[in-house]
Amino acid sequence: MKQSIMIDGIEIQYAIETKDIFAVLGSAFIYRPVTFLDTIRIIYRGLQRNCGYSFDEFQAAVMKGNIYPSKKRGHYPLSVATLRIRNRVKSINKQFLQSRTPR
Repeated sequence: MKQSIMIDGIEIQYAIETKDIFAVLGSAFIYRPVTFLDTIRIIYRGLQRNCGYSFDEFQAAVMKGNIYPSKKRGHYPLSVATLRIRNRVKSINKQFLQSRTPR
């Protein structure tokens, strides 16, 4: 499975990076749950290239189904991307708590 998405018929890869998660959800300890809109924001920030889409246009195209992960090409569905981001948030929170506990 690949972290890619189809934009205008072109396969574009994206990365789920910690800096993007912090930019969307906040820094240090993350309290709020990851929503689908958060997932779209993080994917948009992690795109290799955005093909001229602003975030609002990108969001509207995802909701209409014009931008989508392709099953034939082995892309992760957006629900799996959300789960991967939730797991990353758990890891970030765990690291934060471990760094805060006195030894």
